[in-house]
Amino acid sequence: MMFAATLSNAGRSTTRIPTARPATLRDAQRQPIDIFIENLSVDGFGMSTTTSLSRGERVSLQLAGIEPREARVVRRLGLSYGCEFVTPLDPRDLSLALDAGIVLNGQFTANDDATSRRDRQGHVSRLGQIGIMVSLNILLWSAIGVSIHAIL
Repeated sequence: MMFAATLSNAGRSTTRIPTARPATLRDAQRQPIDIFIENLSVDGFGMSTTTSLSRGERVSLQLAGIEPREARVVRRLGLSYGCEFVTPLDPRDLSLALDAGIVLNGQFTANDDATSRRDRQGHVSRLGQIGIMVSLNILLWSAIGVSIHAIL
């Protein structure tokens, strides 16, 4: 028998959208806290973290695609928290945050040609990779054959 799961909106004025993504929260001292955002709405978000936060504590959440947003912790159940944005998100900002996904920081240099040449020097072609795999397989099967012959 199959059961459909639904998110309860009891006590909430807006629907929370499941997101399931890692993010970084900042506490009142601007210290980073690793979190996992479980759901998001224009009014707030659900998250989990191993860091202990108090009810009423102010935090700041940086979502991809929009400016950092101040929120306060309104619910805690074990490692799961419910937070309410001090100023609700604009529906357009919510859409941008959901569409942006996870942002990875990187350093890019103006000299990309030199970097790509340096990377290619240690690169093995696809045909070379196949040759290495075949050789290793032959070597391993030979070792197994010799071992079996020695046992018999």
